[in-house]
Amino acid sequence: MLLREGNAGLARLGPLGYFLCMATQPPRDSELEAILEALRPVRNLDLRRLVRKLRDHTRQQVLTFELSHQALETSDSALAMLNADGVMVANSRWHALEQLPGPWRREEDGAEWRSLPDAAQAEAAAVLARLEEGPRVTRYRQTCEAHPRVLELRAERVTGRVRGRVLVLARDITAQARDEEELANARATLLEREKVLALRDLAAGIAHDLRATLDAMRLRLELLQRDLGSTGQGQQHLDALARILSDANARVGRLQDFSRRKPGTVLERVQLADVVRDAADIIRGGIEHQARQGGHPPLRLELELPEGLPQVTGSAMELRYVIINLLINARDAMPRGGTIRVRALKTGRAVRLTVEDEGTGIPEEHLPNLFKPFFTTKGDKGTGLGLSMAHGVVTQAGGTLTAANRPEGGAVFTLTFPALKAAPAGRG
Repeated sequence: MLLREGNAGLARLGPLGYFLCMATQPPRDSELEAILEALRPVRNLDLRRLVRKLRDHTRQQVLTFELSHQALETSDSALAMLNADGVMVANSRWHALEQLPGPWRREEDGAEWRSLPDAAQAEAAAVLARLEEGPRVTRYRQTCEAHPRVLELRAERVTGRVRGRVLVLARDITAQARDEEELANARATLLEREKVLALRDLAAGIAHDLRATLDAMRLRLELLQRDLGSTGQGQQHLDALARILSDANARVGRLQDFSRRKPGTVLERVQLADVVRDAADIIRGGIEHQARQGGHPPLRLELELPEGLPQVTGSAMELRYVIINLLINARDAMPRGGTIRVRALKTGRAVRLTVEDEGTGIPEEHLPNLFKPFFTTKGDKGTGLGLSMAHGVVTQAGGTLTAANRPEGGAVFTLTFPALKAAPAGRG
């Protein structure tokens, strides 16, 4: 204002007052001549050059400030300065991220805050409380959205004359976090495949040794049968041993098929009701015997298999093992007894089979991983391969296998297969 008073005002200020005015407000061109006239008595100074230099410097500072402001406001990163009381200043991107709904969960320890400013305040307090210098980088994830965002907060103490303040840089890394999760899943899948390959090699060696042992036992048994003849009680025992060896040989063959990874399991037309009945006949005695032996309440196995079900594509032997595996799992999940129900029905162009139990059910967090290799809820008692192999058998046959919990308690496994058209009658 003194500059605009003219020469009289400048005369009162003197040279020192002139430079104070120049430090706070650059002069206009019309005022420059008045300034020079007022400072004419000062000798040995190139006043015109000094004034122009100061004006150019001031303009450069203004341009630098405008450029910095524009860069901060158009940046994709959110930036804020905080002190112990909260956010002091922030750019537009920060204010936009503030509108995202919380809560926000910190990934390193699970702590939650209602909003982004609250999370940033926690990070600022953590930085100010520690002795070491350098940034603190943490991740926060939304917990209330179907597709949560992930933010990375980088907090660092402001150094120099400004004490007690923290700069917080927030970046939206949702896409990066999703890519990292997909990469981790791919690595886990690769590791599972490597485990399966190692298990196949192990199974191949075991199957080879067992097959050789069984063949030797079979030869010895045939010699005993020839020497004893076909009469007497001893022959009955030998016949029973022969059947046991035959069953063991079939199981070893199954193990060898697994180890060879044969892609061409022969698919045929299968009547699912017959497969279920065969599986039930095999497992029923074991279910009832285990309940009696352990003093547990009785277990019942009920079948609802209507006549005239369409045939489906699959391997009868493979599907039989799938049903047996599901029935054994149902039995193990029912320590207090109850009923296992197997139902089949035609629905549209498909045949649906359900295996229901009245047991403890499946924890919700385990459902997504239930059919993954080596995942088991039985601890050391399980291998984690039964349901994985069952899922592979059903999928290879063109069907689906899913698991869920029943509203009234227990679990239900649902197998769905495309129904085949009736085979044409043969000609005589």
